[in-house]
Amino acid sequence: MIEPFQPAAHADFLRDESRRTGTADRIAFPRTESEVLEALAEARANRMPVTTQGARTGIAAGAVPEGGLVLNLSRMDQIHAPRGNAVRVQPGASLDAVRAALPPHLYFSPDPTETTASIGGMISCNSSGALSYLYGPTRNHVLGLRVATVSGEILDLRRGRDKADGLRFRLGALSGTLPPLPRPAVKNAAGYFTDPHMDLVDLFIGSEGTLGVVTEATLRLLPAPGAVWGLMAFLPSSSAAAGFVDALRQSSRGGPAPLAAIEYFDSRALRFLGEHAEELASQGISVPPLREGASCIYAEWHAPAAPAAEAALMAAAELLPGFGADPDASLLADNPHDIEKLKLFRHAVPELVNSAIDERRKIHPGLVKLGTDMSVPDSRLADVLALYGADLAASGLEHLVFGHIGANHLHVNILPRHPADYAAGRALYDRWAAQVIAWGGSIAAEHGIGKLKRDLFRQMAGEESIRKMRDLKKLFDPGWLLNPGTLLEGP
Repeated sequence: MIEPFQPAAHADFLRDESRRTGTADRIAFPRTESEVLEALAEARANRMPVTTQGARTGIAAGAVPEGGLVLNLSRMDQIHAPRGNAVRVQPGASLDAVRAALPPHLYFSPDPTETTASIGGMISCNSSGALSYLYGPTRNHVLGLRVATVSGEILDLRRGRDKADGLRFRLGALSGTLPPLPRPAVKNAAGYFTDPHMDLVDLFIGSEGTLGVVTEATLRLLPAPGAVWGLMAFLPSSSAAAGFVDALRQSSRGGPAPLAAIEYFDSRALRFLGEHAEELASQGISVPPLREGASCIYAEWHAPAAPAAEAALMAAAELLPGFGADPDASLLADNPHDIEKLKLFRHAVPELVNSAIDERRKIHPGLVKLGTDMSVPDSRLADVLALYGADLAASGLEHLVFGHIGANHLHVNILPRHPADYAAGRALYDRWAAQVIAWGGSIAAEHGIGKLKRDLFRQMAGEESIRKMRDLKKLFDPGWLLNPGTLLEGP
């Protein structure tokens, strides 16, 4: 099953959406759990590092190998028929495929921007997306996992059944004590999750494949909302957008319908979309009328029926004049077709950024974009927007800002034109990270740490927490074979 790595045939498996490229000696495409165990046994016998991959849609280089064996799980894509409020899937199944396999009355809510992401990859970095504002990240929707350990065991974990005794735990032949690891009180996908009396399934969610290989997941399904309505509003400035978001969050508490998402696009992101409107149209994506110089907020409500969604949307629209916005200039979506139109162009932004960088790499090989993934407490939303705005204006760097503003989680994308731009952008990134950490925020809200953010993670977590995480990894992976260099530096 394991075969030599052939650069001509397997070049795509040396990279992910981070645009970083690695090296590999061997590659395997298992289809079953037993084939995963077989591959791990060979890696163990030959002390060969293993890089686990799914759809390679991640942007933190977690799936980029640094020698050894590539264990690509994309062919483990079986989806069982749903039973009750759950469905069993193999890790290589894509989010698109899982959604398509569900009957109309059932709903799997995690929604990373890239819907071709694999379920295993989503579990690996505890991914989220716009709708995590209401439904929470992937962790909230995993009922069970089957995990292959590097020692050759299969751990069959069920939420509510397999729990730690305080911080003590036993998993098959493994037993030990979980280290207490502090976490920032914001949206966060950085490091191992540990808590007293925790469900042990949560130890593997967000561990970025460094403790074991997920071979099957049991996912929690929700009743599909009866009505989904959206509002796209244009605000005169980023500070007005932040004020509107605060008002929207407060007014929605106890409102007629739950607020499911609040998304943000700055004026540069809107202009960038407008400049590529013709290209997007050729892909079947229509860019709605956009106001020049405005920031944009997209809000979405999920309700049992249309009247409740309409009431919630109208209440939000009434807030707009207080922030210098015209409700009549807003765009309303009250049916699945119009909702999809508004969402498609949001998803187009990062794809267009990647395409632009790929063109620049033809002149400057090795050039990559810089994209932040930081979140802050509610009280610091206006501050972080002001920080980004002032520094970027002074830098002269090409940039755009978008993201999940409801969770105070924005993606600053810097598009370097040459290596000097990248160096200047990296200096800004480091400065922002230090400030976000000082504010009690996270440097990785949804994309994980991968291989690109280890230094920032060390700064956020501190040396003592890093040491405790390394000890926990050694317990599960004494030879440090699983995804070495991802999340934690090598032994």
